[in-house]
Amino acid sequence: MPIVTDQPELDRLLRHYLERLSLPMECLKVTTDRAVFAGWVGRRVDASIGGAYAFLRQSGKHAVLINLERIDLARANALEIVVAEELVHMRDRLDGDLRRHAKHGHDRIAVRVAGLTGATLEEVRAALLPPVRRRLRYVYRCPTCAITVPRRIRGTWSCGRCAKEFDPRHVLRLVEDRGPARACPTGRS
Repeated sequence: MPIVTDQPELDRLLRHYLERLSLPMECLKVTTDRAVFAGWVGRRVDASIGGAYAFLRQSGKHAVLINLERIDLARANALEIVVAEELVHMRDRLDGDLRRHAKHGHDRIAVRVAGLTGATLEEVRAALLPPVRRRLRYVYRCPTCAITVPRRIRGTWSCGRCAKEFDPRHVLRLVEDRGPARACPTGRS
């Protein structure tokens, strides 16, 4: 099994659930590196996900990402839950079920993962760390109504309060550049 990881616990869980779900090892690629997974699937991979599954049509292989940075490893079975979920997606694909999640942690896949791992649905939902939001770098002010508007990027906008469509009379003015964005400890911007 071509696994790109040096995590013995991850390797043990992969082998366990590959066997339980009767999945073929020889056509599976696993990584804990988002950049490697992005190269396999040919697109950017969102940092907020805990894991991902994709079928690689050109090679006929299955690819799994286990994003350790987002998994709450302080929880006893969080890694197991993410591994089981991604391999359930592979099992579904092999069975011809191409449906995706309806809502993570609240759908048929979460119920299957809970049954497979012995976890509760609450444990399935809590397996990932809460996302860390970056604070907004730029602060703009409307010259007409003086409302302040934080933005992630620089640009030219007019005030939505003062004009329904773009209006040069109400163009927001940059009043503060907070410097490069860093993660907010509270999760708020």
